[in-house]
Amino acid sequence: MGVDVGFSNMRPTTGIACLDEEWLFLARVGTTWAKREAVIPHGFRPSIIALDGPLLPEGASELTRRECESLFVRAPFHNRCKPGLSHTGSGLALRRATADACRQFSQTLPQSAEPRDKFVHRNGSIVEAFPNAFLGVLTPEPDLMAAPKFKRGKRFDWLYSRIVASGLLESELSPLLPLPKNVWERLRSEPDHELRAALICLLTAALAQIGVAEIVGEETGGWFWLPPRHLWEPWARDGLRRASARFPWAMTARSPAAPIG
Repeated sequence: MGVDVGFSNMRPTTGIACLDEEWLFLARVGTTWAKREAVIPHGFRPSIIALDGPLLPEGASELTRRECESLFVRAPFHNRCKPGLSHTGSGLALRRATADACRQFSQTLPQSAEPRDKFVHRNGSIVEAFPNAFLGVLTPEPDLMAAPKFKRGKRFDWLYSRIVASGLLESELSPLLPLPKNVWERLRSEPDHELRAALICLLTAALAQIGVAEIVGEETGGWFWLPPRHLWEPWARDGLRRASARFPWAMTARSPAAPIG
């Protein structure tokens, strides 16, 4: 399952993507659990959930400054796939909304799941997607250098048109991910912002599930799950390498592999 959390009380800003074997379901709904639960296919039990929103590990202070965010607000990521800081202002509101969403969607995990899988930890069933960075690190530097200035929230759709709608993302990831053909077709054709984000969250979940996602972060503030590092563009790999001097945890290992299903 992939979820673009959203936290508007006025518009349906939650995007949900569910993949049940060959069947893909997408919906855009409001932010209450009643509305979200109503569009999840009856009986669907995801093996893993990726949420687009700042997720703190269990027991972390709500006001924790996250090191994974601190890394991506610095060069060379700062003007290419910069996250909002979530320990203050509207970022803190999103952090709280994401915590609520995490508690809500964890109810959909299989009843046989271990209790710890209902919480955020490095090898658990709930992971954090970062769609802008997911696409950003796969975007060639010349394209990024030629990008226009964006209003808030518009960069993602520009990245999506360059990497996903063009078919480049499919060519990069399909050898790793045994996903149904209709998933790739929907990725290429989807025009809706929230559903696009939910689909990238779904890919994040799939990469985490098979143990090839690049995990960037640490135990105090949480982690981003991103495409495998060997697929990153040279500028992004170099940026992560240079960040290791300031953020020693930045050069992370992958998660243990698990089968999709």
